[in-house]
Amino acid sequence: MASPGFGNSRVALAINLELSHGRHGAAARIEMDEGVPGGSARVALRGWMERSAMRRLLDTLDGLRARGVHGVTLDWSQVRHVDARQVTGLVTALSRLEARGGACAMLGLSHHLRDLFLLAGCDPDRLGAGAAAGAGAPHGTRSAREWAS
Repeated sequence: MASPGFGNSRVALAINLELSHGRHGAAARIEMDEGVPGGSARVALRGWMERSAMRRLLDTLDGLRARGVHGVTLDWSQVRHVDARQVTGLVTALSRLEARGGACAMLGLSHHLRDLFLLAGCDPDRLGAGAAAGAGAPHGTRSAREWAS
């Protein structure tokens, strides 16, 4: 089955990861793609992205990069809350990923979350075509810059 953001390639591995516990927990579903050279992953986030969840997400992104994943798409369409103080750290981590030859794109951003990322210094090209990009986009669509390295 093709996954959103991967085009016609197949998902080789899917992992469900709990990022934080409790009433306002967060989780991620990581789908590794076998059809993209250099490796790629789609990380679908959900729940409340507070300090502990964001820290775990950063560790996960570092782990993916260490295992040879060069392209990462973060899907924010199921995220209910983001601790604004944590966004700068994520933007820094994504910049490090790109500086080492990787590529990152974000989909499903609300207008509010898009503004938070822009204020934190995120490259607007990384944020998709506009606010909520990808939330209603057809499966398999992606911007030309998403996987550029």
